[in-house]
Amino acid sequence: MKKLVLSLAFVLMGSFAIGQELTKEQIKEQKKQRKALMTMVQDTEAKIQQNPVAAANALKAATSNELVNTDAYVWFVSTSAKKAVIDNENRKRAEGAAFDEPLMYSYVYELGTDLANCEKYDNMPDAKGRIKPKYSEFIKMTYAQQFAQFYNAGAYYYGNEEYEKAYNLFKMFIDSSDKLYKEGMMPKDTVNVPVAAYNMSLCGMQLENYDMVLTHVDLAMQNPQMAESAYRFKAAAYLEKGDSATWLNMCKEGITKFPSDLYYSQSLIHYYDSRNQSEELGKLADELMAADPSNPLFVYLKGYIAHQKEDFDTAIEWYEKTLNVDPNYENALSNLGRCYLIKAQEYSTAQSSTKVTDKKKIAEDKKILDGYYNKALPLLEKLREVAPDKHDLWLMNLTNCYYNLKMTDKLEELEKLQKSLGY
Repeated sequence: MKKLVLSLAFVLMGSFAIGQELTKEQIKEQKKQRKALMTMVQDTEAKIQQNPVAAANALKAATSNELVNTDAYVWFVSTSAKKAVIDNENRKRAEGAAFDEPLMYSYVYELGTDLANCEKYDNMPDAKGRIKPKYSEFIKMTYAQQFAQFYNAGAYYYGNEEYEKAYNLFKMFIDSSDKLYKEGMMPKDTVNVPVAAYNMSLCGMQLENYDMVLTHVDLAMQNPQMAESAYRFKAAAYLEKGDSATWLNMCKEGITKFPSDLYYSQSLIHYYDSRNQSEELGKLADELMAADPSNPLFVYLKGYIAHQKEDFDTAIEWYEKTLNVDPNYENALSNLGRCYLIKAQEYSTAQSSTKVTDKKKIAEDKKILDGYYNKALPLLEKLREVAPDKHDLWLMNLTNCYYNLKMTDKLEELEKLQKSLGY
């Protein structure tokens, strides 16, 4: 490649700003440089198979020079060189030989850009406004041969935490798949394209670039296994972009689309609570419950709203209705038990002035207090069975019940558990 390097040095000896007013001598020199660059490209094309890596590197002088980089031929040769590098490395891999994975995927990345430029300039009108593409078949065949490599390279760069490159490669995969479908060269990809779109959203989340997240997130939602997470990414992106109206509507929709995902209900609760708009939350709960009365979350929301207003009797009523729909609904078990304990505390405080000599009143108070604790007890014990690892939901409140009901053995067991957990 000595001759190639010498010719490169020659064409890079002088340069002129494109668009400035030039003298006749400068115009002549520009034409000379352009001719030298195009000669170098032609020479390099003939030597691609001898050393494709050197050829690809040499062509950067042409692809970065405005004198020639609007010529589709330059991009055709550059694409061909990079394709040869990729093919060589893939052949080594197929044969079980050592191959240069970083090199291969770096050229996959560059090939995608080069091929797009080749297509762009190949479809530019000439001086008479005519479009006469020369490389259409080459472009189509290269996309057909290489489009899966865009996905593989995207996965490679994602694994190496180079999220912007990964994002661009997954987008190349989606765009090229669409081109091939429109050309009738392959069926519509309803499996891999949504996965690639999901990966693009992941890249955007990693980069905290929420426009990236939204680029193809709707495509990602076409995959049933990824729809829930993709929808969450979309909602979060709108929130981060400051579009709280869209985010709010998505949360209202998400609560019905993905009722098991507590993000939407908790987000709405926080949103309305922070604005003292419990009535709005109540209206939403009524609408949701009317649409789906068998959904325990919607019934639970009515109890939660009353609970927040410290209307414990109404909260108890709705929590009990929630458990009629789903006897194992964890938050309802926890909050219903908590309501009974609060009522016990309130009653105890209200009777604090009872004289110690009034044995009859003290006995009556104890009976009432024990009633509250005995109502809370089975709820919290059941919650422990349902969610044994969620200690924050039941441990302290169940300990409270055992203490006040003088259930010594069980109290000691929970105290040991608290100690082991570092409470």
